[in-house]
Order: sequence, then structure tokens, then C-alpha cells
Amino acid sequence: MPNNDKKVQTSQKNRESYIYYSGGKKIATIVPGENGVTEVNIEYLHSEDDQEVDEGRRYDYRIACNLESYVDENGDSKAEHNKHLADWDADPFNEILEMENYEEKQKLIEQLHKAMGQLTDKQFRTIQKKFYEQKTNVEIAAEEDVTEAAIRNRLNKIYED
Repeated sequence: MPNNDKKVQTSQKNRESYIYYSGGKKIATIVPGENGVTEVNIEYLHSEDDQEVDEGRRYDYRIACNLESYVDENGDSKAEHNKHLADWDADPFNEILEMENYEEKQKLIEQLHKAMGQLTDKQFRTIQKKFYEQKTNVEIAAEEDVTEAAIRNRLNKIYED
């Protein structure tokens, strides 16, 4: 970390001279015209301070995402508490759940294909209208010139089988 106790830059209106501080106490004041000091020297000292303050700010900003800041006093990682460091996709538990869900989904798809293959043409068309075309029982009944109860009964028979 930068060796900088100074957290703020000197305002522009207070840059006629340069004040040295140590331990929070004023040690010396450098004034242009004394001991061969020029305004350029004062400007240079302030610019060095400005760079150091800016570096400290950048460091403080970066440390929030820095790995070292997410290690506890025992050296154990606290990465799971940092949204920048946590890799939720690499969680073995989530990966296992995803695999199981995928396998279950594949089994259900296979069962659905098998069940759809056993339907009559009329039942297949009814399922297609109901679920793929998202038509209501009343709309299907009107198309087939039957009652809504007939469509409901047909669907119930399909579900039972």
C-alpha cells in the first residue's frame, strides 16, 4: 500500500507554499523565495502529493475486489461473499443438481414421446390444438363441431392413459 497518511489534496487556493506534516503535526513550511525555493518547486511538491493521494484512492478502490481482502485472519477464503470472486457455476452441488434435472427432464421427454406415439390421430390432434396451439376446449369443440364436454372427456381419457 502507498505510504501516504494524506487522504485529500491541497486546495488550489492554498498552494502558494508547501507545508510538511509528520504524524499529523506541522513540521515545516516551504515558501517561494526563501532558501532558493521557487514556485516551480512548490508546484512540483504539490503534484507529487496529488499523485500519491490519487494512488491511495485507486488502491482503496481496487482492494474492494482484491483477493487478499477476502481472506480471513486464518487465511481461509471468503470468496463466496464477494460477487466478483464467487464462481457459482463451479459449485459442485449445483452441477450435480443440474445433471439430475437434465436426466429427469430427458426421461420425461422420452415418456412423453412414447405416450404421444400411442395416441389415436383424433387424440393427437386434440393434444396438439390444446398445448401447441394453446386453444381452449370451447375453441377445439367449435372446430370439430362437438360439445365442449366431449373435448373435456377426450382430454381426461388421454390423461388417464
